[in-house]
Amino acid sequence: MALKGNKGEWSEIYTLFKLLADGKMYAADGKLNKIESIIYPILAILRTENTTKHKYVIDKLKKSVKILGDTKELTVPQSKLKEFAEILYQNLRTEKNNEKKSLSYPDIEHFMSEINCYALKAKSTDKTDIKMIIHDFRIHTEVERGFSIKSRLGGNSTLVNTNKDKSNLLYKITGINESIADKVNSMRLFSNKFELLESVNAKVEFVKYCGKTFQNNLSIIDCCLPKIISESLLLYYSSKRKSKTTDIVAELNKTNPLKLEMSPTMDVYAYKYKQFLLAFALGMTVSTNWNGVYDANGGYIVVKEDGDVLCIHFYDRNQLEDYLFENTKFETPDPNRHEFGKIYEEHGSFYIKLNIQVRFTH
Repeated sequence: MALKGNKGEWSEIYTLFKLLADGKMYAADGKLNKIESIIYPILAILRTENTTKHKYVIDKLKKSVKILGDTKELTVPQSKLKEFAEILYQNLRTEKNNEKKSLSYPDIEHFMSEINCYALKAKSTDKTDIKMIIHDFRIHTEVERGFSIKSRLGGNSTLVNTNKDKSNLLYKITGINESIADKVNSMRLFSNKFELLESVNAKVEFVKYCGKTFQNNLSIIDCCLPKIISESLLLYYSSKRKSKTTDIVAELNKTNPLKLEMSPTMDVYAYKYKQFLLAFALGMTVSTNWNGVYDANGGYIVVKEDGDVLCIHFYDRNQLEDYLFENTKFETPDPNRHEFGKIYEEHGSFYIKLNIQVRFTH
């Protein structure tokens, strides 16, 4: 049966081919500019499929890759990996940009089977998409690191994934009646819904996180984050134009929901937001209890539009935080699928659930 996947999933195979072919990985800054002076030599890539562990060991002298696993030892020239990386890149680059489209490349799949690679995604229970043994020049030793892969060849990927009630937040609405609630529910756009609520002087107040796991995970990062995110979500849904993380934080600086002593030299809300985004990038989800450990302890690998595969290492944490902060936005998931967005009455009071989802802008 042919392997099928979207551009993001095939980009993981492209990353595997390209990094094995190059034998090295360049660093990037927070704007995804290549830093020519920072190079991470790759010694091996580790990949688990089902219960089988494979180790792709790079031999720089022989310009080849040795594949070790539970079958006989294989060797493939780096030039062949480079050839198929280029073929796959050209296929992905010329394909129409539909992030959900299921793609199949028989020639690529045949080559994958030759190097004991049978799945688009390596088996993983965390946010690690690829594991590598690299030479870390900062500590002058070999280390194993896990990285999350994000591709800019396809549709913009999500950072914070919605999960029905686990990512819903509950708000209470006062100052309305059943007639107004029905009128609000008949509207499609949330900006129109909140415009009507504002016109009748209704008050919308945060009540609780429907998913306690999400709230607890946020509190591990910062005890102020549950309030910050609840205010952010309300700002997003009640606005016609504010969706980018930077715009939301700029508005938080004005409203100052935490009643902080603000200073021109201290962007407190931006700092706290960056910790929130970083946690989701490297380990946290809305539905699983988080212990504060970053699964993708190497950082982020980004596949750029021109085929470059660059790394923002966890060591360069500020660069990674800036990248996440500058390149994410709130978006509205399907209200019917995730059961939110309708005003309902309970024990004489009116409530509405709002859902969080954050996506990359590029």
